[in-house]
Amino acid sequence: MEEVKKMSNQYDLVIVGAGYAGLMAAKTAGENGLKTALVEMKHDISKPNRVDCQTLLPMAEGEGFLEESVTLDPNTGVIKFVKNDVSFKCGSPYRNIYAFEIESIDGETLKFGDPKVQRKLGDKGRICIALDKSKVLASLLAQVKTAGVEVITGTVVTGVSKTKDGVKLATNRGKELTATFAIAADGANSRLTQQLGFNKDRGYYSSMNVLGYYAENLKLPDPEVVYYAVARYDNAGVITAIGPRPYENKSVVVFICIDCRVDLLKFKDYFTKETKLSAWFKGAQLELVNSSCGNMWSTLPKPYKDNVLLVGDTCFCQESENFGALLSGALAARAVTNAVKSKNPTEAGIKSYLEWWDKSFYNNPKYQRDQLMGNYLLGTILNNAEISFLFSKINTILPASIHPYTLFAELGAEIGKVAGEIQAKMPSVLAGLGRLQQESPAQILKDAAAAGFPNR
Repeated sequence: MEEVKKMSNQYDLVIVGAGYAGLMAAKTAGENGLKTALVEMKHDISKPNRVDCQTLLPMAEGEGFLEESVTLDPNTGVIKFVKNDVSFKCGSPYRNIYAFEIESIDGETLKFGDPKVQRKLGDKGRICIALDKSKVLASLLAQVKTAGVEVITGTVVTGVSKTKDGVKLATNRGKELTATFAIAADGANSRLTQQLGFNKDRGYYSSMNVLGYYAENLKLPDPEVVYYAVARYDNAGVITAIGPRPYENKSVVVFICIDCRVDLLKFKDYFTKETKLSAWFKGAQLELVNSSCGNMWSTLPKPYKDNVLLVGDTCFCQESENFGALLSGALAARAVTNAVKSKNPTEAGIKSYLEWWDKSFYNNPKYQRDQLMGNYLLGTILNNAEISFLFSKINTILPASIHPYTLFAELGAEIGKVAGEIQAKMPSVLAGLGRLQQESPAQILKDAAAAGFPNR
């Protein structure tokens, strides 16, 4: 049911977008006593507007993603970001995941952890947990309402402008909302980011297409492993991500391509019927949940302008994962709380958020944007035979991890050990990989970018 309450004249904080980042921001602001509005274009906040791998939160001890670690209380369902003292009740069943594998379409495998070994360690051996995204969204929404936040659904913010005392937001309902601060949590295709001018000089890689399915009765090698299959199709790299849902015999399957010209419906039929991995899908049931298209941008150096803070995919562009969306939303709202209560509604007032962003992500040597793009680019720089050959030469089980940055550093080290053999038998592999060092992702993807539609 659509929730459209009477819009007040003035708020401390207006949050645009009710995904993980926006809901965590609203919960934090409301619990800290700010007069807060949460504006969402969807009518049903608990229904995901895109299917990723549901919700995967890295849980491995010592990983330190974004300089943080996460705990889950199995009795209360409370998830806590320990270092920053941020917590929420997830409201969802969960499932431990013990390993991560990357596959070629010919069945060659890169293993990050042995699930049999990791499983023996119990919770200490898990690399992440799988949650039901719709249930987490519903739980967060309930916590937002309990915190006294005004929730406005079915409403699009169409404009943003700076005022003497803060910020003004126009909506498609003809009503303006004014606030001391706003938080843009409206995703990778953010309207607010575009209107504030962030995209004019921002690096644009391409437009990513995604098809998401719920699946039952897949015949996977292990039900508590996340699988990524990397392929080239129509001269573009395509990733098929398969992750467990927190229910028996249920998974999520996501087809991802960073070239919007590729027909993912045709690729889905090819992958599930004509590759060696098609055996996984024999007798399985797939339900198309939704599709989406999101722009792949370079990361913003400063997620703030004119009393608007950017969180989640608006400034991270998907590399923060769900982990970063939740954490950035909470920390942005905490900074706004400090600024409002100290009567310092300026950039200096929210500096704690900007400092966290700079130290924990933007200028942290662990998190290089181009390094992450290598995940998407492998099928662009190598053909399927080259991918399979490369994977066949890595016989070591790498450390158990699903950290989107560090695990590829581990892989690079292993490739270095067998580079001589690869060069002798298939030199085109090293030539292709060399492009990642010699060319930027923007250069490699220039044709795909030309076919995309950046919202500058």
